Amino acid sequence: MKPANPFGRPLLFLLSTLLMMAVTLGVTHLVVAAYDRDDLASYARHIMARGLEVANESHNIVSNVNAIRFEACSDRFLDEIRYLSFTSVFISDIGYTKDRQLKCTAMRGRLPEPVTMSIPDAVTRYGQRIWTSFSGIVDPRITADMMESKNVLLFPTPAAFRDIYVPYDGFGAVMINHQRDHIFRLFGETSGLVKDVSEPGRLSWWHQAQFSECSKKYDICVMARNTQIGLFSLSATAVVFITLAGLLAGAIFTFAVLQYLRNNRSLQNKLKTAISCDDICVNYQPFVEIKTGKVIGYEALARWKDINGDNIPPDVFIRLAESTNQIKALTRSVVARTLREMSPLLRENKALFVSINITTADVTDPEFKVFLEEEIDKGGFDRRQIVLEITERSTADHRLLKDALVRLREYGYRIALDDFGTGYSNLDYLSKISFDIIKIDKIFTDAISIESVSFRMLKMMLEMLAQTGSKIIVEGIEEQHQADFLLAHYPKIIAQGWLYGKPVDIGKIRS
Repeated sequence: MKPANPFGRPLLFLLSTLLMMAVTLGVTHLVVAAYDRDDLASYARHIMARGLEVANESHNIVSNVNAIRFEACSDRFLDEIRYLSFTSVFISDIGYTKDRQLKCTAMRGRLPEPVTMSIPDAVTRYGQRIWTSFSGIVDPRITADMMESKNVLLFPTPAAFRDIYVPYDGFGAVMINHQRDHIFRLFGETSGLVKDVSEPGRLSWWHQAQFSECSKKYDICVMARNTQIGLFSLSATAVVFITLAGLLAGAIFTFAVLQYLRNNRSLQNKLKTAISCDDICVNYQPFVEIKTGKVIGYEALARWKDINGDNIPPDVFIRLAESTNQIKALTRSVVARTLREMSPLLRENKALFVSINITTADVTDPEFKVFLEEEIDKGGFDRRQIVLEITERSTADHRLLKDALVRLREYGYRIALDDFGTGYSNLDYLSKISFDIIKIDKIFTDAISIESVSFRMLKMMLEMLAQTGSKIIVEGIEEQHQADFLLAHYPKIIAQGWLYGKPVDIGKIRS
């Protein structure tokens, strides 16, 4: 009789186990890579959307400037382009050119001597002339991008793409023209990406992903790349866990990986969990009468620390909530916690108020008013002690927004306009909607005592807003010289900033 091979079954078990482990690893890699490619596509489309916003605004400004009937670079002409510059989001200055010479700009006015424009770095398929990182056009200290079309020279603000963050390691993107011979912007990890634009075949498909999209209206394309997809984007610990799980059961492992990806890798799902578990905390920063030094209220500021203990900046998670339709839930979570924590102080001091940031979606939602009423009934304080702050980033119909705000004010709530001077349509807002409080953004406070356009604009805004009858809050006061200037020239304002108090939790206010 032929003896049984003592190594047959263990070897078969080992091979089967290794095969299952390999299949599990392969399936896991494909699944994770699919999620990574979706994330990459979303990232590229987000950049493209911002590029189209900048291009649309630039196109509209060029049309508006060319529609001005006053003599080019006359005082009336300069007034018009200054207004366009002030109300724009992505354009910091507007100039007028003729015969390839810059004659005047909104910021500089008429130039003593025309400035001859150099050869552009690129010309778009629609005839716009582009200069990238050009220095010395009106000031040798300033380096800026420029775009000229139909005798109008535009200076995009450097902050136009500042809020576009890289979601994961390995992400990178480039904004280019259709011919792919001129680069407008770089984002994230771009080493070698420019070469990949012209040689896409170099891409290693098994550990990298690429996505590209072009606009049909403007000469803009976005190419994005992720150099770490699938298993290469996970930590060593995760790979070991996946390998061990594959030794037991590939099917169970695949299900676990899908759940792991959905619940842990996605910042969107982390935020959803944090909101549902009431993990969004609130800090409070005081409002102080600059003349008396008396604290008259507090602003509620949302704060989030994720399950890994990392502090997520408010700009990041608030924009994420807006883009994923979680903003209403986030607002309600912050409002409920704020009124719950502040109610003892509000009941004790009837002159005290708390200011809460909301969106126009909340303002126009009838259910939000019902929610507010319920929370106030629980707290037992007056509606006048609640200030609802809205920003002017809204695209809501002004008439609909105005009607909703009027109803809220009739119920006793006070309304504040936040970040005045930085958004889309401040003057338009003020002409259509009455506000109890108007808050001036920190970028103008930082310019106090520095001879600059921002400082001159701050003085003009304070003088103009004094005529509206609204209370004025100046944000971001951090230096004594800023407070001294405001106290000397505008003693009726309300101050907010680190000089008067940093945002703290409710325990430090009560102690």
